Amino acid sequence: MFSVNEVEQILIGYMVPFLILFGFTGNLLNLSILLSKGNITRSNILLASLAVCDIVFLLSMIPFSMAHYRVFYLNYAFRYLYVRLNFHLMAILNWVSATAIWLVLTICLERLMGIRYPLSVRKDRVFQTPVIILGIVTMTGLLSFYNHVAFDCMTREFCNGEQPHAWCIHINADEQYAKQNRTNPNPQWLISYVQWSPHVYAFFGVFLPTVVVLVSNALLIYTLRQRQKFLSISTNQPEMKSNQAAAQLRMEQKVTITVCAIVTCFTITQTPSGFVTLAVGYITGPRSGVIPQAIANFMVVVGKSLNFVLFCLSSTNFRQRLFMLTKARLSHRKKTRRLSIETEATTLTSAICNSCTNSMDFERKKKRSRTVSLSNTPVTTQRYIPLSNMRGTSVMVETNDSSGTFL
Repeated sequence: MFSVNEVEQILIGYMVPFLILFGFTGNLLNLSILLSKGNITRSNILLASLAVCDIVFLLSMIPFSMAHYRVFYLNYAFRYLYVRLNFHLMAILNWVSATAIWLVLTICLERLMGIRYPLSVRKDRVFQTPVIILGIVTMTGLLSFYNHVAFDCMTREFCNGEQPHAWCIHINADEQYAKQNRTNPNPQWLISYVQWSPHVYAFFGVFLPTVVVLVSNALLIYTLRQRQKFLSISTNQPEMKSNQAAAQLRMEQKVTITVCAIVTCFTITQTPSGFVTLAVGYITGPRSGVIPQAIANFMVVVGKSLNFVLFCLSSTNFRQRLFMLTKARLSHRKKTRRLSIETEATTLTSAICNSCTNSMDFERKKKRSRTVSLSNTPVTTQRYIPLSNMRGTSVMVETNDSSGTFL
């Protein structure tokens, strides 16, 4: 078993698989609604990108949950892949986590600018979004790349070659190499890169965007309350109820409420992970920080799985689109099933009709053949030859009409 203690076994091994299934399904539904026809906006594209990050994160967590079950950790193929790809999976998790943090920051700032300066962000903002997303993905990928080269792993097989094990040494841990009577074989530039990269990642990938998200979310909540007061006053005025600008403001208000709920949930569930990531680098000991890391990772998975619930609870438009999509899928499935049944019935009816037609044609051919054979058979009749033409007694002789002769 790859779990270190019971807390990790319960949280990561038993509870996380259900959250992965729920979060994966919910984020797929989020993507189907956010990217539906006629619903493409800058906020929705950013939220869809966040859903993709959550899906990748949840899928990358599956091997870590599988490693807590006997049927997997005793399997040779699983152990072999797990011990070799473990740190690469952790690198992907760190990459996706940093990308999600910066995407949430971008979403929060976009909503804050959209609600405070609505005219300044209208022009070409949808076309700039892919460039922003690509820049975030590239930057966070470079920040977290050190995880792929941070450890020097040696693989050995035990139990008659049935259980592969890996012994991994951090490449800047010279004392670990000294215990094995070896010198550090890695170049100095790589050692320096791996030594300083975690601090750069922790600051720019976790700490800085988290702090900015906290400040931006507070400003967003404050602006939201001010806008709510304005809308409550303007709604009571008859001339504002039919005003298109007021309708646009109400729509922006609904979108901002949804974004505010998502950012608040993200802040609550992701902030502990950021502080744990910063603290673990300064804690010594072979098992140091294992329980805080397990709890922080569990909270991150919970946050990744709750976005669908937040969309449903905070957005009436999302609920309506989800209901319409579900209704359309069910009606399409019923229509497809009905057409399939009708097609099968038509095929069966055609087969029966063809069988009946073939049977009737066969009977007609059979009768026609019998009639022809009877008409071609010579007809034998009985005739009497007059006594005057015979010398002896009267004898009945069979004649053949078809031959035209008499005997």
